Amino acid sequence: MSFQTNKRGTGHLLRGMNRFFCRNWHRLSVSGEALPEGPVILVSNHLCGLDPLLIQAAVNRPLRFLMSREYYHKMWYARRGFDLAGAIPVNPGGANRHAVREAIAAVRAGHALCLFPEGAANPPIPMHRILPGAALIARESGAPVVPLRVSGVLPFDHVHLWRSFYRRSRAEVVIGKPILLPDACAGRQGLDDDTHMIRHAICELAHVGLHTD
Repeated sequence: MSFQTNKRGTGHLLRGMNRFFCRNWHRLSVSGEALPEGPVILVSNHLCGLDPLLIQAAVNRPLRFLMSREYYHKMWYARRGFDLAGAIPVNPGGANRHAVREAIAAVRAGHALCLFPEGAANPPIPMHRILPGAALIARESGAPVVPLRVSGVLPFDHVHLWRSFYRRSRAEVVIGKPILLPDACAGRQGLDDDTHMIRHAICELAHVGLHTD
């Protein structure tokens, strides 16, 4: 993949175009903390396919994303853009050893990685449960986790894929304080505890933003 972190070139141009689109058409507002430098893992609720664009527009550095392998292959016409953004295809809830290794390597290399631990956009009960991938990557890389909260956009209805992109909105991204996972007990219990902490941090941001979901 040809992920670009330099301040010039195609990646920089695409991020600039995306920022213009999100801030003008979707009237994006950003509040909360500044994103730290160095390796970091961003975790967010997931309303629709627009979320990655909003989050990238909300921060001042290029992000890599975990994305559904189904959409990576189905949206073949956008695959070049996914590759430029350093997307890592995964099977939500499935076997992802190679993808997890690639994600850990990316964070250890100093990149900012963003993922949506709910595993799907607009689940029936938002943030009711999340997958343990974020906690696993954080444990293996030692990177801090930054919770985010997206609101103000049209939720994905699993039928109209593009509606959230072209319908104007008052989008908001709230960036929380970085958290370092504690040295918890090893094994599944420790991973479950870390996952619960990450879920709680995202849910807490629902009370911080300017708008309500």
